[in-house]
Amino acid sequence: MQTLQDAYRAWPFLLLTAFLGGGAVWLYNLRIPRPIPVAESMHEESNGARAAQTNRAALGEPGNEGSSGMEIELASDLWGPSRIVIESPSEELLAVPVNLTGKISLNEDRISHIFPMVEGTVDSVSVTLGQRVQANDLLIVIHSREIGQAKLDLYQARLQREIAIVKRDLQTRIAENTRLLIDELRLGRPIQQIESKFRDLGMGDYRERLLASYAGYLKAQADVVRLENVQDSGAVSGKLLLSAQSTRDADLATFQARVEQIDYEMQTSILLANQNVKEAETRVAVDATSLRILGVDAKDIESVDPTNQGEAISHYPIRAPFDGTVITKDCTVREQVRPSASILTIADLSTVWITADVFEENVPLLRSLDQQTVSIINEAWPDKTFSAKVFYTGEIMDEKTRTIALRAIADNPDGLLKPGMFVNVSISGGQSTSAMTIPTDAIQEHEGKKFVFVQVQGTRFARRDIQTGVKAQGRTVVLRGLGPKDQVVVQGAFVLKSKMLAELLGEE
Repeated sequence: MQTLQDAYRAWPFLLLTAFLGGGAVWLYNLRIPRPIPVAESMHEESNGARAAQTNRAALGEPGNEGSSGMEIELASDLWGPSRIVIESPSEELLAVPVNLTGKISLNEDRISHIFPMVEGTVDSVSVTLGQRVQANDLLIVIHSREIGQAKLDLYQARLQREIAIVKRDLQTRIAENTRLLIDELRLGRPIQQIESKFRDLGMGDYRERLLASYAGYLKAQADVVRLENVQDSGAVSGKLLLSAQSTRDADLATFQARVEQIDYEMQTSILLANQNVKEAETRVAVDATSLRILGVDAKDIESVDPTNQGEAISHYPIRAPFDGTVITKDCTVREQVRPSASILTIADLSTVWITADVFEENVPLLRSLDQQTVSIINEAWPDKTFSAKVFYTGEIMDEKTRTIALRAIADNPDGLLKPGMFVNVSISGGQSTSAMTIPTDAIQEHEGKKFVFVQVQGTRFARRDIQTGVKAQGRTVVLRGLGPKDQVVVQGAFVLKSKMLAELLGEE
């Protein structure tokens, strides 16, 4: 009785189970059919062929063990529009490259860590982090008391130079006029004529001194002539005439001495004037050089003028040394800066360095690498191969890593190579070996697996998963998955892949 009751209570559960089971069978029968599996008769192999394939797999040689077991049907009349091309893999003798792990770094010849040459306060910042700048672009302006004082010293030195030049020119004109006067005096011209001729010519006190001595000489000469004219009459004694002649000779000697003294003074004054000009020019040159040493632009040095510039005369502009990118920025407005701390770093990223370590067994290759090109591959750009030119191979081996440093420079016009990235560096010159290759365009990829389509019979194609090696000149080495007699679709495989994906979606 208890058993019947238990069965009675369990009948709804049994009924539901039966219903679900029948529904599952019904749903299963309504599923879209899966792709037709490869017929056993089409892939039947001899025991010897299977053994050979097993041996190839053990040795790491190419084989067809990568088959996915999925076939695609494509009518022959669609081959033309789909541009289907079939060929067998090729056996080629390839030079096995030496692959190294490298790193991208900044071009150390094109990086500038900018330090201010003076202490001061940041007045303005014209750039942001990551901004591209051109050579001579304004980056930062610093308010510097040292720069302001240096510019004021330069301005004063220029004024002193102008004054010295004016004095020299004035002294030169005075000397020229005085020499003209001396020439006239030596010819014995009348004093009135000389006064009239040189009245408007500047001579300083030389005019008065020369004319006074010349007038004394003329007076003494006139006295001698007057006494000589009356000597025969007996009115004048010979002693008085001798006295007058002595006075004349003395006045003449005084005049000549005055001429010589003034000539010496003029030469000395001109020499001193020229010396003052040279000293002033030297002072200007020293002050201007001091500003150039501090990094002030030549144009800013030439335009120093405290009257027009005001407090801006203390501004110290910092400009970009070359085209590049701002990669560090360590300053803000009103911040105090000092020569001991970097405020900006500019790097030219149009070229980058590739650094790699060459292991001891590959050291013989270094002899042929100088100025040679190596291939660079990065995971971020799997379809791109970059090239770099070797410019340095170290001479000293690292005792810890047993490697020698290699440096190469690579063009980076699009900025794809980022400093800090790891790359694979491929160096040619290794041993040559025979390898099976197919056109790179024949290789398809789905869900992270690489495969090709192989013609199995007539219009039927099978997907074959493969393992690939290096690429060169549009061809790729096949390490596993294909045999030398397989008929591989090398063009038009995209159509077969689209059909395969459609069937996979239908299966799901």
